[in-house]
Amino acid sequence: MQFPRGPVTNALVAINLVIASILLVPSWWQNAVISGGLSPIRLSSSSAAFPDIGFLVPAFLTPLSAAFLHGGIAHVVMNMLMLLLIGKMVERVLGGGLYLALYIGSAYVAAAMECLASFMDWPMSMNMMVPAIGASGAISGVIGTYVLLFPNKKPKAWGPIPAEYARPLQLTIAWAGLNLALGFVGPGLGISIAIWSHIGGFIAGLLLARPLLLWRYRQS
Repeated sequence: MQFPRGPVTNALVAINLVIASILLVPSWWQNAVISGGLSPIRLSSSSAAFPDIGFLVPAFLTPLSAAFLHGGIAHVVMNMLMLLLIGKMVERVLGGGLYLALYIGSAYVAAAMECLASFMDWPMSMNMMVPAIGASGAISGVIGTYVLLFPNKKPKAWGPIPAEYARPLQLTIAWAGLNLALGFVGPGLGISIAIWSHIGGFIAGLLLARPLLLWRYRQS
């Protein structure tokens, strides 16, 4: 079986790896994270409390800029391997343009979910002053779309819930459970995980899968 081509996936992976390589200089990485990371406080009425370092990515762009910043080589390699494994399959079905829209849209929904968790002080939410970084929220959206496009078995009804709704609901519960478990284990291993970002991105991928697929085939 030939691995599908995926020019947009390849480009996303290349950009992330180049940025991660450039930011191996510690002072550059720190400034990039502060200026371009997702900090919920910048989107709140208390944004004046955020440190002024001379240059800041506009707050409305930080959900996207944060998705191109990582906490080191291991972090970016893990995320990019996951994107390569599933991204090309999704890109093949949706096409490059809609796939990129899915990726960006998922990044924004993931950021909104993480910020909401911080504002509402949900369990295991991030500190409002600490920038969150990483592509995992956007990649979670790609995963959400992937599991709907390529089910491992025929979806079935869940009691009175029809199969077309039961499948996304079951997947959401499973994904949320997995990430909540990681949220408990992560701190003990010295790992900070933006679990609400993962959950938000995944839900975005589930919700966007069908509309994007319909759009794709209407244009073909």
